Amino acid sequence: MIGRRWTKFAAHAGIVAAGLACLPLAHVAIAASGAYDGVYRGDTTLTRGGNPPCGKATWPVSYTIVNGQFSIVWDPTNHVGVNVEVQTDGSISGHQEYTIGNRLAQLRATGHVANNALDVDVEGSYCARRYHATKTS
Repeated sequence: MIGRRWTKFAAHAGIVAAGLACLPLAHVAIAASGAYDGVYRGDTTLTRGGNPPCGKATWPVSYTIVNGQFSIVWDPTNHVGVNVEVQTDGSISGHQEYTIGNRLAQLRATGHVANNALDVDVEGSYCARRYHATKTS
């Protein structure tokens, strides 16, 4: 029979082991979370597709990166966007599925932050946009 003392020890050991296993992940999250945080301002330019259905050729953008994350507005008319994450090396990635009428569509975002400049390409089925912004604060 397992005694009360052993059960308590096993529970504590499990908690400590779980905490130790998460330490490398916590380090990565902390490193990515603040390194690129701030406000970035610039513009987006249509690189593939036409208006309609892809929207205006260019418009101003502003992003606030908090804890290494932010959202890019893809289609302001239909409120479609993609959530992206900045990795510790400055690379940016994200994807989003959304529905147009009765059709499922996907967005894919890839890019990089370096030297206070944010550059992201977002591609969908019919359109592609480049987002370029500079860190202002």
